Amino acid sequence: EQIRQDTLGLPDFIRTLPWVGNFLQSLIDKLTADPDAFRTQLTEWAGQGADHVLALIGDVGRNAAKLGFALITVFFLYRDGERVLAQVHVVLHRFLGARVDDYLAAVGGMTKAVVWGLVATALAQGVVAGLGYWWVGVSAPVLLGAVTALIAMIPFGTPFAWGSIGIWLLVSGDTVGGITLLLWGTLVVSWVDNLVRPLVISNATRIPFLLVMFGVLGGLAAFGLVGLFLGPVVLAVLMAVWREWLEEADLRPPTRPEAGSKTLLPTPEISDRP
Repeated sequence: EQIRQDTLGLPDFIRTLPWVGNFLQSLIDKLTADPDAFRTQLTEWAGQGADHVLALIGDVGRNAAKLGFALITVFFLYRDGERVLAQVHVVLHRFLGARVDDYLAAVGGMTKAVVWGLVATALAQGVVAGLGYWWVGVSAPVLLGAVTALIAMIPFGTPFAWGSIGIWLLVSGDTVGGITLLLWGTLVVSWVDNLVRPLVISNATRIPFLLVMFGVLGGLAAFGLVGLFLGPVVLAVLMAVWREWLEEADLRPPTRPEAGSKTLLPTPEISDRP
């Protein structure tokens, strides 16, 4: 009845919301003008929204399964790591010889560097996010920064921390603070992960920063959460092989033709005549 009488409107506190209020009011205007067409459009939007929600649930489920697999793997490696490493060393030594020691040392050093990079990145994101909380006037910014650092230990968990606080500011009426915090988290806090982690790993392993960044991002894109560790480890092995080949090339003496052996190119004769 309200639609037919063109009297349907939004409450003032919703209509004054930036962007959202105008969007909702435009939907109300369309509903008032042509209810049947709006109902058809709404059904289409509902179908698209359901597809996006199902896809999001599937992605969350897959990432949760990968995270669980990674945690289980880490648990058993910490429990039986030394025994498994000794067996792997014996088996690989039969195929690769003494060079396997360098490869395993590279893998161990890279794994430790990745762990330290994870901790350093979480602390840096907590500090940067805490500065954002203090800047927009959120109460207890130090505590919230510490909570953000703990959540940052979980891959892709940091946006849930500053994102939820930014949305809470928008809902509570602090539009400027909410938008500022969301922009700060997107443009600054999120990029800390892409800079600090490769920098720490690069300094710990003497591998160039650009290669480490490609290894981390490439491993993440190829293997998911496990790729955060697997990508740098594969990179460490490849760099160990690369350096080994370079050292062998530097230590190899130059080849000289033996006395009496034939050469492919004739030796030019030098004449004493001017």
